[in-house]
Amino acid sequence: MNKFSEKSIEELCFYVYSLVDPRNSKIFYIGKGRGNRVFQHCEAAILEDEESLKLNLIRDIIASGAKVEHYILRHKLSEKEALQIESVLIYFLTYPKFNMEQILTNK
Repeated sequence: MNKFSEKSIEELCFYVYSLVDPRNSKIFYIGKGRGNRVFQHCEAAILEDEESLKLNLIRDIIASGAKVEHYILRHKLSEKEALQIESVLIYFLTYPKFNMEQILTNK
């Protein structure tokens, strides 16, 4: 899937999502979005030349023949709630005591 239906977009409102590398099942990005935002990272990796940890990792995943996994973690949120949940998850997943191997690709 690379696009939500209009009905799904209406139901989701703002949401918080993760992108996961299927080769090792590790979360590499946490974001908040609305509409089809969760899918736009893969589109950008394919269509744009911009260099970043996130886009380069997505390109590596695609080149390996795999597909980035997308998970909606919370939905039906206000934008403020989505921002708060996103920041808590980023902080938690980058806290050194819990995460010694994988650092999120969030800027």
